[in-house]
Amino acid sequence: MTRYGYACISQLTGLTTNHATQLKYSTPEKLRSLIEQNMADIRAILAHNLAHGWLIFRIGSSFIPFASHPINTLEWWEEYTAPLAEIGAFVRANNMRLMMHPGQYTILNSPDERTRVNAIAELDYSARLLDAIGMDASNKLVIHIGGVYADKPAATARFIEQVLLLPTHIRQRLTIEHEEHAYNLSDVLGISRATGLPVVYDNLHFDAYPTAEPLEELLPQVFATWGAADGPPEVHFSSQTVGARQGSHAEYADPQQFETVINRCKGFGDFDVMLEAKGKDAALQQVLLDTGLQPDVRV
Repeated sequence: MTRYGYACISQLTGLTTNHATQLKYSTPEKLRSLIEQNMADIRAILAHNLAHGWLIFRIGSSFIPFASHPINTLEWWEEYTAPLAEIGAFVRANNMRLMMHPGQYTILNSPDERTRVNAIAELDYSARLLDAIGMDASNKLVIHIGGVYADKPAATARFIEQVLLLPTHIRQRLTIEHEEHAYNLSDVLGISRATGLPVVYDNLHFDAYPTAEPLEELLPQVFATWGAADGPPEVHFSSQTVGARQGSHAEYADPQQFETVINRCKGFGDFDVMLEAKGKDAALQQVLLDTGLQPDVRV
C-alpha cells in the first residue's frame, strides 16, 4: 500500500501547525496560546486529511514554539499530556503517520560545538513531541547531513560520530536524506551503513545531484535500510520550479513525473509519499486526481 501526505500547512483549510512568534514576545502566556492554537489546528487538519484518505502528515517544527530554546521554560509535555494523547489516539486509530523535518540549522556535523549542541536540542524536542503524542518509532525525524566544511571525509566522520552518541529516543526516530549540494544518495547510503539510519529518497534532490550509479541500482539499497520497526520507507516527491535555482519546489506536482516515481518505487514494497509542493494539500489533491492514484477515502 502507498500512503500520501504533505507538510505542515493545509492550504485548502487555511490551517497550520506552525503558529509562532518572535523571541521577544515569547512569554509563557503567549507560548501557551500558540501551542493550543497549533493543537486545535492539527486536530482539524488530521480530520480533513482522513476525509480525503491522506494518511501521512509532517508536523511543523514550531508546533511547540522555541521548544529547544531556553526562552521556553514550559514543561509542555506534562502540561498538555491529555490533548497530545488525544491527537495520538486519532492518528493510531486511522493508520496515519506523523513525521517531522527539523529545520536547516539542525546540523550535527558542524565543526562548531554550539551548533551541534543546538541541533541535538532540536532533535530532542522533536523526538519528545512524537513521544508525548504516543507515536511509535515508525513516526520519523528527517534530517540532512549538513555541510562539507572544506573537508567532506572529516565532516562525514563527524556526522557519524554524533549520530552514534545520540540517545536512543532520538536515534530510533532519525532518518537521513540526500540533497542537491553536498551529499548525494550514494554518500547518504554510505553513512547509513555506518550508522544504521534509514534513508529517505527524494526525486528532486536526485535529479539535482545525481550519482555515478544508476538510480535503479540504488533504490533497492535505500528501501533495504528500513527495518520492521521503522515502518514503510518514506519517499519525498516534488517538481522543479521552472526558471528557479536547482532544487526549488514548484507550487504543484508534475503528474507524469509523480506517476513515474510512484511506479519506480512500487517494485520494492509498501512506502509512504510526502509531497513537498508549495501548494501543500491543494497540490496533493490535484496530482492524485490527475494521475488517478486517489487513495481510499475513509470518513
